[in-house]
Amino acid sequence: MRLIYRAGLAMLIVAGSAVAIRTEVPSDDGEIWVTAQNTSELKILLGWGGIETVALQAGAGPHTISFSPDGSYAYVSNLGNGDLIVVRADDRQIVATLDLGATFTHQTQPSPDGSILLSANRDTGMLTKIAADEEAETWAAVGSLNLTEVTGRGPMCVAYRADGQRAYVSLFGAAGGIALVDVPTMTFLGVWPTAGSVSGCGIANSRDGRTIFYTSAGGTGHFYRLDTWTDMLTEDAGYGPIGANLHGLVVSANEKHAYVSAARTDDVDEIKVLNLTSHEVSTISLNRRAGISDVPDSIARRGSNIYVTLRFAGQVARIKAQTGTVDYIDVAPPATTGWAIHGIAVRP
Repeated sequence: MRLIYRAGLAMLIVAGSAVAIRTEVPSDDGEIWVTAQNTSELKILLGWGGIETVALQAGAGPHTISFSPDGSYAYVSNLGNGDLIVVRADDRQIVATLDLGATFTHQTQPSPDGSILLSANRDTGMLTKIAADEEAETWAAVGSLNLTEVTGRGPMCVAYRADGQRAYVSLFGAAGGIALVDVPTMTFLGVWPTAGSVSGCGIANSRDGRTIFYTSAGGTGHFYRLDTWTDMLTEDAGYGPIGANLHGLVVSANEKHAYVSAARTDDVDEIKVLNLTSHEVSTISLNRRAGISDVPDSIARRGSNIYVTLRFAGQVARIKAQTGTVDYIDVAPPATTGWAIHGIAVRP
Protein backbone atom coordinates (compact mmCIF):
# COMPACT_ATOMS: atom_id res chain seq x y z
CA MET A 1 0.00 0.00 0.00
CA ARG A 2 1.33 3.48 -0.77
CA LEU A 3 -0.01 7.00 -0.78
CA ILE A 4 0.48 9.19 -3.86
CA TYR A 5 0.00 12.94 -3.50
CA ARG A 6 -1.24 15.46 -6.00
CA ALA A 7 -2.53 18.96 -5.42
CA GLY A 8 -6.12 18.72 -4.23
CA LEU A 9 -6.27 14.96 -3.66
CA ALA A 10 -4.26 11.92 -2.66
CA MET A 11 -4.41 8.46 -4.20
CA LEU A 12 -4.18 5.52 -1.80
CA ILE A 13 -2.96 2.48 -3.73
CA VAL A 14 -4.25 -0.73 -2.10
CA ALA A 15 -3.82 -4.08 -3.82
CA GLY A 16 -3.56 -2.38 -7.18
CA SER A 17 -6.70 -0.28 -6.75
CA ALA A 18 -6.66 3.50 -6.41
CA VAL A 19 -8.87 5.29 -3.89
CA ALA A 20 -9.06 9.08 -4.05
CA ILE A 21 -8.74 10.94 -0.75
CA ARG A 22 -9.56 14.64 -0.64
CA THR A 23 -6.83 16.82 0.88
CA GLU A 24 -6.67 20.44 1.97
CA VAL A 25 -4.25 21.66 -0.70
CA PRO A 26 -5.45 24.96 -2.28
CA SER A 27 -5.22 24.88 -6.07
CA ASP A 28 -3.22 28.11 -6.20
CA ASP A 29 -0.36 26.73 -4.06
CA GLY A 30 0.18 23.04 -4.79
CA GLU A 31 3.22 21.28 -3.33
CA ILE A 32 6.10 23.55 -2.33
CA TRP A 33 9.39 21.76 -1.64
CA VAL A 34 12.00 23.40 0.60
CA THR A 35 15.49 22.31 1.67
CA ALA A 36 16.11 22.44 5.43
CA GLN A 37 19.88 22.63 5.13
CA ASN A 38 20.84 22.60 8.82
CA THR A 39 18.79 19.51 9.64
CA SER A 40 19.32 17.63 6.34
CA GLU A 41 15.61 17.39 5.61
CA LEU A 42 13.15 18.22 2.88
CA LYS A 43 10.08 20.13 3.97
CA ILE A 44 7.05 19.73 1.70
CA LEU A 45 4.31 22.30 2.11
CA LEU A 46 0.93 20.86 1.14
CA GLY A 47 -0.49 24.10 -0.13
CA TRP A 48 -0.23 26.77 2.55
CA GLY A 49 -0.91 24.51 5.50
CA GLY A 50 0.38 21.05 6.42
CA ILE A 51 4.07 20.23 6.15
CA GLU A 52 5.62 16.83 5.46
CA THR A 53 9.23 16.05 6.37
CA VAL A 54 11.54 13.78 4.39
CA ALA A 55 14.72 12.87 6.28
CA LEU A 56 17.94 12.69 4.27
CA GLN A 57 21.32 11.30 5.30
CA ALA A 58 22.82 13.13 8.28
CA GLY A 59 25.17 15.84 7.08
CA ALA A 60 23.74 15.92 3.57
CA GLY A 61 23.16 19.68 3.72
CA PRO A 62 20.47 19.90 0.99
CA HIS A 63 20.82 23.17 -0.92
CA THR A 64 18.68 23.29 -4.08
CA ILE A 65 15.77 21.36 -5.60
CA SER A 66 14.67 20.95 -9.19
CA PHE A 67 12.02 18.70 -10.71
CA SER A 68 11.80 16.48 -13.75
CA PRO A 69 9.55 18.15 -16.36
CA ASP A 70 6.39 16.32 -15.27
CA GLY A 71 7.15 16.57 -11.53
CA SER A 72 7.68 12.85 -11.02
CA TYR A 73 11.17 13.16 -9.55
CA ALA A 74 12.89 15.74 -7.37
CA TYR A 75 16.62 16.33 -7.76
CA VAL A 76 18.19 17.46 -4.50
CA SER A 77 21.74 18.81 -4.59
CA ASN A 78 23.69 18.66 -1.36
CA LEU A 79 26.46 20.90 -0.08
CA GLY A 80 27.33 18.79 2.95
CA ASN A 81 28.23 15.48 1.31
CA GLY A 82 28.28 16.46 -2.36
CA ASP A 83 25.62 13.91 -3.31
CA LEU A 84 22.78 14.25 -5.76
CA ILE A 85 19.70 12.61 -4.27
CA VAL A 86 16.79 11.58 -6.50
CA VAL A 87 13.41 11.45 -4.75
CA ARG A 88 10.33 9.89 -6.32
CA ALA A 89 7.93 12.71 -5.66
CA ASP A 90 4.66 10.76 -5.35
CA ASP A 91 5.68 8.58 -2.40
CA ARG A 92 8.71 10.61 -1.19
CA GLN A 93 11.09 7.66 -1.57
CA ILE A 94 14.79 8.10 -2.33
CA VAL A 95 15.44 6.05 -5.45
CA ALA A 96 19.02 7.01 -6.31
CA THR A 97 22.07 8.69 -4.78
CA LEU A 98 25.01 9.83 -6.89
CA ASP A 99 28.37 10.79 -5.40
CA LEU A 100 29.43 13.96 -7.24
CA GLY A 101 32.18 15.15 -4.91
CA ALA A 102 33.07 15.35 -1.25
CA THR A 103 31.07 18.56 -0.78
CA PHE A 104 29.30 21.43 -2.55
CA THR A 105 27.12 19.95 -5.25
CA HIS A 106 25.26 23.22 -5.67
CA GLN A 107 22.54 22.72 -8.27
CA THR A 108 21.29 20.06 -10.69
CA GLN A 109 19.04 20.96 -13.60
CA PRO A 110 17.20 18.59 -15.97
CA SER A 111 17.13 19.31 -19.68
CA PRO A 112 13.79 20.43 -21.18
CA ASP A 113 12.89 16.83 -22.10
CA GLY A 114 14.23 15.43 -18.82
CA SER A 115 16.58 12.92 -20.42
CA ILE A 116 19.76 14.66 -19.25
CA LEU A 117 20.76 16.35 -16.00
CA LEU A 118 23.66 18.73 -15.58
CA SER A 119 24.99 19.01 -12.04
CA ALA A 120 27.29 21.83 -10.92
CA ASN A 121 29.92 21.46 -8.20
CA ARG A 122 31.76 24.64 -7.29
CA ASP A 123 34.56 23.00 -5.31
CA THR A 124 35.58 20.32 -7.83
CA GLY A 125 34.88 22.59 -10.79
CA MET A 126 32.98 19.77 -12.45
CA LEU A 127 29.84 20.05 -14.53
CA THR A 128 28.59 16.47 -14.61
CA LYS A 129 26.29 15.11 -17.31
CA ILE A 130 23.83 12.48 -16.09
CA ALA A 131 21.61 10.27 -18.24
CA ALA A 132 18.13 9.92 -16.70
CA ASP A 133 15.96 6.88 -17.42
CA GLU A 134 12.82 7.49 -15.40
CA GLU A 135 11.05 4.35 -16.59
CA ALA A 136 13.88 2.18 -15.27
CA GLU A 137 14.59 4.59 -12.40
CA THR A 138 18.27 4.78 -13.23
CA TRP A 139 20.54 7.82 -13.29
CA ALA A 140 24.16 7.51 -14.37
CA ALA A 141 27.02 9.95 -15.00
CA VAL A 142 27.96 9.81 -18.68
CA GLY A 143 30.30 12.77 -19.08
CA SER A 144 31.81 15.82 -17.41
CA LEU A 145 33.57 19.10 -18.03
CA ASN A 146 35.97 20.79 -15.60
CA LEU A 147 34.99 24.44 -15.86
CA THR A 148 37.59 25.57 -13.34
CA GLU A 149 40.30 24.39 -15.72
CA VAL A 150 38.97 26.45 -18.62
CA THR A 151 37.52 29.49 -16.82
CA GLY A 152 39.28 29.62 -13.46
CA ARG A 153 35.90 29.48 -11.71
CA GLY A 154 33.63 26.68 -10.60
CA PRO A 155 30.05 26.16 -11.89
CA MET A 156 27.03 27.13 -9.79
CA CYS A 157 23.73 27.02 -11.72
CA VAL A 158 22.50 25.76 -15.10
CA ALA A 159 19.97 26.83 -17.72
CA TYR A 160 19.34 25.38 -21.21
CA ARG A 161 18.42 26.42 -24.70
CA ALA A 162 14.91 25.17 -25.50
CA ASP A 163 16.23 22.21 -27.51
CA GLY A 164 18.53 21.14 -24.67
CA GLN A 165 21.59 21.17 -26.92
CA ARG A 166 23.33 24.09 -25.22
CA ALA A 167 23.69 24.93 -21.55
CA TYR A 168 24.41 28.26 -19.91
CA VAL A 169 26.29 27.82 -16.64
CA SER A 170 26.82 30.59 -14.10
CA LEU A 171 30.28 30.75 -12.51
CA PHE A 172 31.22 31.31 -8.89
CA GLY A 173 33.01 34.30 -7.44
CA ALA A 174 33.27 38.04 -7.77
CA ALA A 175 34.50 37.73 -11.37
CA GLY A 176 31.20 36.08 -12.28
CA GLY A 177 30.48 35.05 -15.84
CA ILE A 178 28.24 32.63 -17.75
CA ALA A 179 29.85 29.70 -19.54
CA LEU A 180 28.43 28.35 -22.80
CA VAL A 181 28.56 24.54 -23.08
CA ASP A 182 27.65 22.15 -25.90
CA VAL A 183 25.64 19.49 -24.07
CA PRO A 184 26.00 16.48 -26.46
CA THR A 185 29.81 16.72 -26.44
CA MET A 186 30.30 18.51 -23.09
CA THR A 187 32.54 21.00 -24.87
CA PHE A 188 33.30 24.48 -23.54
CA LEU A 189 32.39 27.10 -26.17
CA GLY A 190 33.12 30.37 -24.38
CA VAL A 191 32.18 32.65 -21.52
CA TRP A 192 30.33 35.95 -21.17
CA PRO A 193 31.48 38.33 -18.41
CA THR A 194 28.97 39.59 -15.84
CA ALA A 195 29.30 42.24 -13.16
CA GLY A 196 29.70 39.96 -10.17
CA SER A 197 28.43 36.47 -9.54
CA VAL A 198 25.16 34.87 -10.68
CA SER A 199 25.84 32.23 -8.00
CA GLY A 200 22.44 32.62 -6.35
CA CYS A 201 20.75 31.00 -9.37
CA GLY A 202 19.32 34.36 -10.41
CA ILE A 203 18.05 32.76 -13.62
CA ALA A 204 14.62 32.55 -15.27
CA ASN A 205 13.51 31.32 -18.70
CA SER A 206 10.99 33.13 -20.87
CA ARG A 207 7.78 31.39 -21.90
CA ASP A 208 8.81 31.11 -25.55
CA GLY A 209 12.15 29.56 -24.59
CA ARG A 210 14.20 32.13 -26.46
CA THR A 211 15.30 34.43 -23.63
CA ILE A 212 16.97 33.69 -20.31
CA PHE A 213 16.85 36.45 -17.71
CA TYR A 214 19.75 36.86 -15.28
CA THR A 215 20.65 38.99 -12.31
CA SER A 216 24.16 39.39 -10.92
CA ALA A 217 25.27 40.64 -7.53
CA GLY A 218 28.07 43.02 -8.48
CA GLY A 219 27.81 46.49 -6.91
CA THR A 220 24.15 47.47 -6.61
CA GLY A 221 22.93 44.74 -8.93
CA HIS A 222 22.67 44.11 -12.67
CA PHE A 223 19.99 42.66 -14.97
CA TYR A 224 20.68 40.77 -18.21
CA ARG A 225 18.85 39.15 -21.10
CA LEU A 226 20.42 36.24 -22.96
CA ASP A 227 19.09 35.57 -26.47
CA THR A 228 19.59 31.82 -26.95
CA TRP A 229 18.90 32.05 -30.72
CA THR A 230 21.84 34.37 -31.28
CA ASP A 231 23.87 33.55 -28.15
CA MET A 232 24.09 37.22 -27.22
CA LEU A 233 24.09 38.44 -23.61
CA THR A 234 22.92 42.03 -23.13
CA GLU A 235 22.85 44.03 -19.91
CA ASP A 236 19.78 46.18 -19.40
CA ALA A 237 21.32 49.15 -17.60
CA GLY A 238 18.10 51.15 -17.55
CA TYR A 239 17.23 50.07 -14.00
CA GLY A 240 20.15 51.86 -12.37
CA PRO A 241 20.86 50.67 -8.82
CA ILE A 242 18.66 47.65 -8.08
CA GLY A 243 19.72 46.27 -4.70
CA ALA A 244 22.48 44.70 -2.64
CA ASN A 245 23.57 41.08 -3.08
CA LEU A 246 20.89 40.05 -5.59
CA HIS A 247 20.21 36.33 -5.38
CA GLY A 248 17.12 34.43 -6.60
CA LEU A 249 14.97 35.46 -9.58
CA VAL A 250 11.55 34.60 -10.99
CA VAL A 251 9.51 36.25 -13.72
CA SER A 252 5.74 36.72 -13.53
CA ALA A 253 3.50 34.58 -15.71
CA ASN A 254 2.79 37.49 -18.08
CA GLU A 255 6.50 38.43 -18.09
CA LYS A 256 5.77 42.01 -17.08
CA HIS A 257 7.71 41.84 -13.80
CA ALA A 258 10.80 40.16 -12.37
CA TYR A 259 11.03 39.40 -8.65
CA VAL A 260 14.55 39.35 -7.22
CA SER A 261 15.61 38.49 -3.68
CA ALA A 262 18.14 40.86 -2.14
CA ALA A 263 20.11 38.58 0.18
CA ARG A 264 21.65 41.36 2.24
CA THR A 265 23.66 40.74 5.40
CA ASP A 266 22.09 43.56 7.42
CA ASP A 267 18.54 43.59 8.80
CA VAL A 268 16.97 44.93 5.57
CA ASP A 269 15.11 42.04 3.95
CA GLU A 270 13.66 42.86 0.54
CA ILE A 271 12.31 41.64 -2.74
CA LYS A 272 13.06 43.96 -5.65
CA VAL A 273 10.37 44.10 -8.33
CA LEU A 274 11.59 45.07 -11.80
CA ASN A 275 9.03 46.29 -14.31
CA LEU A 276 10.20 44.65 -17.53
CA THR A 277 8.51 47.26 -19.73
CA SER A 278 9.29 50.55 -17.98
CA HIS A 279 12.50 50.10 -15.92
CA GLU A 280 10.67 50.97 -12.71
CA VAL A 281 12.08 49.27 -9.58
CA SER A 282 9.89 48.84 -6.50
CA THR A 283 10.44 47.09 -3.18
CA ILE A 284 8.50 44.57 -1.10
CA SER A 285 9.72 44.41 2.50
CA LEU A 286 10.14 41.01 4.11
CA ASN A 287 11.46 42.28 7.43
CA ARG A 288 9.67 39.56 9.39
CA ARG A 289 11.77 39.84 12.55
CA ALA A 290 12.60 43.50 13.10
CA GLY A 291 16.27 44.15 13.76
CA ILE A 292 17.30 40.62 12.68
CA SER A 293 18.76 39.66 9.32
CA ASP A 294 16.37 36.97 8.05
CA VAL A 295 17.91 37.08 4.52
CA PRO A 296 15.56 36.40 1.58
CA ASP A 297 17.23 33.68 -0.48
CA SER A 298 15.77 31.33 -3.08
CA ILE A 299 12.55 32.19 -4.88
CA ALA A 300 9.85 30.29 -6.81
CA ARG A 301 6.51 31.04 -8.44
CA ARG A 302 3.20 29.29 -9.01
CA GLY A 303 0.56 31.32 -10.80
CA SER A 304 0.51 34.76 -9.20
CA ASN A 305 2.04 33.56 -5.92
CA ILE A 306 5.74 34.21 -5.26
CA TYR A 307 7.49 32.08 -2.61
CA VAL A 308 10.72 33.14 -0.89
CA THR A 309 12.86 31.27 1.63
CA LEU A 310 14.10 33.32 4.58
CA ARG A 311 17.52 31.78 5.08
CA PHE A 312 18.00 32.39 8.80
CA ALA A 313 14.39 32.77 9.97
CA GLY A 314 13.45 29.28 8.74
CA GLN A 315 10.29 30.71 7.19
CA VAL A 316 8.80 30.85 3.72
CA ALA A 317 7.18 34.11 2.67
CA ARG A 318 4.30 34.07 0.19
CA ILE A 319 3.77 37.23 -1.83
CA LYS A 320 0.43 37.70 -3.55
CA ALA A 321 1.72 39.42 -6.67
CA GLN A 322 -1.64 40.93 -7.60
CA THR A 323 -1.95 42.76 -4.27
CA GLY A 324 1.61 42.85 -2.88
CA THR A 325 0.44 41.33 0.40
CA VAL A 326 2.79 38.98 2.26
CA ASP A 327 2.20 36.14 4.71
CA TYR A 328 4.60 33.66 6.29
CA ILE A 329 4.78 30.03 7.34
CA ASP A 330 7.26 28.48 9.79
CA VAL A 331 9.17 25.65 8.12
CA ALA A 332 12.27 25.03 10.27
CA PRO A 333 13.73 26.42 13.49
CA PRO A 334 15.58 29.73 13.07
CA ALA A 335 19.32 29.35 12.52
CA THR A 336 21.98 30.67 14.86
CA THR A 337 24.70 29.07 12.72
CA GLY A 338 24.45 27.71 9.19
CA TRP A 339 21.27 28.10 7.15
CA ALA A 340 17.87 27.01 8.39
CA ILE A 341 16.43 26.70 4.88
CA HIS A 342 17.63 27.56 1.40
CA GLY A 343 16.22 26.02 -1.80
CA ILE A 344 12.60 26.11 -2.90
CA ALA A 345 10.70 24.68 -5.85
CA VAL A 346 7.02 24.31 -6.72
CA ARG A 347 6.25 20.82 -7.99
CA PRO A 348 4.86 20.91 -11.55
